Amino acid sequence: MPIAKRVVKEIPALNRQNVAVISKKENVTYYARVSTENEEQEDSYERQKEHFEQKIKACPEWNYVEGYSDWGVTGTNAEARKNFMRMIADCRAGKINKILVKSISRFGRNTVDTLKYIRELKELGISIYFETQNIDTLTPGGEVLITILAAMAEQESRTMSTNIKWAYQKRFKDGNVLINYTGSLGYTKENDEYIIVEKEAEIIRRIYREYLTGKSLRQIAEGLNEEGITTKRGYKWHPNSIEGVLDNERYTGNAILGKSFKADVLSKSRQKNEGQAPMYYVENSHPAIISQEIFDMAKAERLRRVELRSSVKTGNGRYSSRYPFSGLLVCSKCGGKFRRFGRKIASGEFVPTWICVTHQKHPEICDMLPIKERDLENAYKTAVERFLGNVEEVNDMIMKTIEDEILIERETDLTAVQQSIEVAQQDILELFQRRRRNEITIDEYEQQYTAISTRVVDLQEQEDNLKANKVSNQIAKRRMDEIRKVLQDDQVDYMDGMIMRLLLNDIKIINKKEIEFQFESGVKILLKV
Repeated sequence: MPIAKRVVKEIPALNRQNVAVISKKENVTYYARVSTENEEQEDSYERQKEHFEQKIKACPEWNYVEGYSDWGVTGTNAEARKNFMRMIADCRAGKINKILVKSISRFGRNTVDTLKYIRELKELGISIYFETQNIDTLTPGGEVLITILAAMAEQESRTMSTNIKWAYQKRFKDGNVLINYTGSLGYTKENDEYIIVEKEAEIIRRIYREYLTGKSLRQIAEGLNEEGITTKRGYKWHPNSIEGVLDNERYTGNAILGKSFKADVLSKSRQKNEGQAPMYYVENSHPAIISQEIFDMAKAERLRRVELRSSVKTGNGRYSSRYPFSGLLVCSKCGGKFRRFGRKIASGEFVPTWICVTHQKHPEICDMLPIKERDLENAYKTAVERFLGNVEEVNDMIMKTIEDEILIERETDLTAVQQSIEVAQQDILELFQRRRRNEITIDEYEQQYTAISTRVVDLQEQEDNLKANKVSNQIAKRRMDEIRKVLQDDQVDYMDGMIMRLLLNDIKIINKKEIEFQFESGVKILLKV
């Protein structure tokens, strides 16, 4: 039986472009974007809208779909343009066949975003017509031209970003401080001047006050939340928001400008400035809510608490004042801190106990035995009774400490060192100028420069030490003043954790039966348990 002749017939591809041709009418819309909200841009938008509506409705082959527009939004990030994304969603749903746009820069300034959506819409058979450039994305060679134009649009954004950065740098150099008073407590703005909102400022002062008297970040946050006090934006307080207040130097009336920066115009996230860009420190730029002294004391207290992390099992935990003795107990044998843990005795009773961290992890290094919490409490009560046995004598001791040691701020020494640094820096400048005038040889220049720069380094180290001593003295003076207030209060609860940390420097565990209480005033009381 003869084989029939093979016949091949072509079936044309029926893609979305063909469907658009077969269809009686195309669904056509337009997209408009204006980047600012001034009157000139508003007029531009209205002209675009009127122009495109008339053009689409005048074409009998087109079915008008209400246009999409974004107002006062940058074109560098498509996700930020809600109506643009709504238009893309409608395209994906098959509601649109063609989009008219004034120019490529109105569609987007980010090359990546622009080409991403152009290519996606092209795969869906949807064309975009850019009127100014007379380009239709579905025509041959259209994508090549679009790539070039999109790159140009992105470069325009980079140029604008550079100009904006320059403007900010100029503001920084001029000392013009910007405070986010709409999102941060403490300030508002009237007649281009920052003024203190006293009700909010008191919350700031309270946070610093409670932190310096021993409360943890979490305790401060919980206290504010319990009283119904919220952040500026109406949210609950969290430890990180309390930390943000303690880190904000602008509450001192001073400001560090340029602490963060944007690495790229297309990146919307800011990075911490660690030397990549210049920073500026502006003094007395606006009214202060707290003093520089209080701010420095809080900073020093944070460093102190970091050192107390060894008081937990891992040695790397957070500072906590959950238990009154937290951070106060010191092992006399190894110098380690104690942590609280519980154990059950034969009767099944839970007995809170404190153990040396070193002994718990390495008993071969430290043989300090655990001590019961109730023994610590009883010993502390006895120590406080003896301490308060002669309040007048203790007050005299505190006053003597303040007068003889703490009030010695040595401002004169600090000023003299700072003046010496300025003189040395001037000497370096003059030395450099002498070398430029060929008044000294290269060898002489290098020898003298080494000598002067070594002197500057030594002086700067002295300056740092004097500043550190000044802060330490201020903290000690404040603690002594608070101790005096506590001693004058007949109703004070000495078992309260904050009061305990205020009165005590540390509690040295000599052994399981001997404890030495070191009070902030300098008094030491050794007790047998």
